[in-house]
Amino acid sequence: MEIREANVRAKAPNKTDKFDLATQICLRIAATATAMAAAWVIFTANQTVEVSALLNNILHFFFRFFAYANAIAFGFSLMSLFFLFFARHALTATIYFFFFLHDLMMMSLVLSGLAAGTVIGMVARDGNGHTGWLKICDRFEKFCDKVTVSMALSYVAVVCLLVLTVMSAGKSRQI
Repeated sequence: MEIREANVRAKAPNKTDKFDLATQICLRIAATATAMAAAWVIFTANQTVEVSALLNNILHFFFRFFAYANAIAFGFSLMSLFFLFFARHALTATIYFFFFLHDLMMMSLVLSGLAAGTVIGMVARDGNGHTGWLKICDRFEKFCDKVTVSMALSYVAVVCLLVLTVMSAGKSRQI
């Protein structure tokens, strides 16, 4: 009976793998930075003017949800960036599958917060004649400008997370 040793060598990364890794790192940095910036801008945006209690509660709830969604996405994206950086030499299809699930959940979370913030932002900017809500951005100009910047940053984060989701899904197909 012969004993054979397995001659298994680690596959050397080619230029495409290096490019994919660099793209993943850059997109994760962009998603992390824009989610953090969006959360920071909305957390620090405040302007005091007397409005109805109902409208104040609605604005507060939806923008708080938007801010916390971005803050959570920032935290988890930062963790995935560290994991990607430290595990870059041992990336397998299974690890990319977990990146796919992570990116999909973070994109969904940020997108849901963004949808809520965008809808309430539109009502604040344009008003709603059917419900009797008046425009408030003419009285909260500074606040509305900060909300607009935060929304734009969050849209960038969603696009980065979408591209990361597609890339991770493609890499995980080898399971």
